Amino acid sequence: MMEIFFETKDVFQLKDIEKIAPKEKGITSMSVKEILQSLVDDGMVDTDRIGTSNYFWAFPSKALHARKRKLEELESQVNLFYEKYLFI
Repeated sequence: MMEIFFETKDVFQLKDIEKIAPKEKGITSMSVKEILQSLVDDGMVDTDRIGTSNYFWAFPSKALHARKRKLEELESQVNLFYEKYLFI
């Protein structure tokens, strides 16, 4: 489902994603809402309520920055491990 957001770089309402995901990505229509909520909960997709509508979006640049931050965090943990256990 992330490919839908990354390829289009657009903002969607739930009804739009429920139409697109089964056609383009083969995701069963019954699971689209659950998958989308899981992605929102994991911080991979952003959402906001404007008026009575909920909008969803995810841009490749945010995913890239998240991966870079995670890599830096893991490298820091590895360095701490080496300092603590190998260079005593």
